[in-house]
Amino acid sequence: MIRQLRLFLVILPLAAAAACNENEVSGAPAQAVRVATVAAVSDAGYSASSSYTGRVEARLASEPGFEIGGLLASVSGEEGAQVEAGAALARLDTARLTAQRVEALAALEQVRADLVLATATFRRMEDAFEFKGISEQQLDEARQRVAALRAAEDVAAARLERIAVDIEKATLRAPYAGTVVRRYSDPGAVVASGQPIFAFQSNTLPEARIGVSPEASASLVPGENYTLSINDRPVAADLRAVVPRRDEQTRTLDAIFVISDAVAVVRPGDLARLDVERHVAEEGFWVPVSALAEGTRGLWQGLVAEAEGDKHVLARRTLEVLHADERRAFVRGTLAPGDLLVSEGIHRVVAGQVVTVDDVSRLARVDEAGGTEQ
Repeated sequence: MIRQLRLFLVILPLAAAAACNENEVSGAPAQAVRVATVAAVSDAGYSASSSYTGRVEARLASEPGFEIGGLLASVSGEEGAQVEAGAALARLDTARLTAQRVEALAALEQVRADLVLATATFRRMEDAFEFKGISEQQLDEARQRVAALRAAEDVAAARLERIAVDIEKATLRAPYAGTVVRRYSDPGAVVASGQPIFAFQSNTLPEARIGVSPEASASLVPGENYTLSINDRPVAADLRAVVPRRDEQTRTLDAIFVISDAVAVVRPGDLARLDVERHVAEEGFWVPVSALAEGTRGLWQGLVAEAEGDKHVLARRTLEVLHADERRAFVRGTLAPGDLLVSEGIHRVVAGQVVTVDDVSRLARVDEAGGTEQ
């Protein structure tokens, strides 16, 4: 708004300079110029309204892929399809895994057969040891043989279970109820472990992520309901949280709103706007925008009509604009309550000039009449 204020007021006082030059050349005495003024009235603060824009996001969004690599045999999840949680989206070719399972099952059966024989041998050797038919060393070897085969049986069973898990993982299932947004691979492609096959998002009501300033975030209360503007329509949303971390680029804090208006047509990717109004406690003065002229170092200037006997002389005041809209600005600086600030035509006059104080309505009638008072 301050930038617009600068553009609005960047008018060079050419008419005033020409009038001054003409008076200097002719030597005629300067006549009092009639100016409109407004009395400076102090205020304890102002309300600032700010708009922040963000984007609507799906509540849940992911890019699912297979935990194992392989040849993509079939794809059933088409783009735009809505599926339930656990529904099959794609399958890998499992011929190699099936062969490995047969091999692992045979290995397990062989180990179990060896374990049966080793167990029977150990029992017979226990009986023989009681009659001193074998040595203690031979008995220990038979006992360890049984233990080793039991461990081998566990390994073979675990291998068989791992292959069964891989076969189950060869079917890619929907992690939750949602919609297939995009498909990245087609049947016949060889995919790697973890490679995304789909872009997937939930079907629940989406969220809006809006970056707000730290000052505005202080007025937001999690759990409260707010009105967002999405597709030029008001949409009710509950504030879920304000993320306590600044964005590295925008230096804002992310406010996350859960869309609570089930009737509104809101899609991920839509722009969402939040209007935040906050009160700023600051001593200052409300002045018309037309009463300001741009100064130096980011400051502004105004002219005050100071009474000197039966006349008024203009004096410059340095002001800082704290807030502004199309009509008025909230400023602080070298003003005092009751000062008569020139409210219009500030570029027609200069500091030290003798003026006649008028009100705004009368000046408007003079301007409408082409500069002649009616």
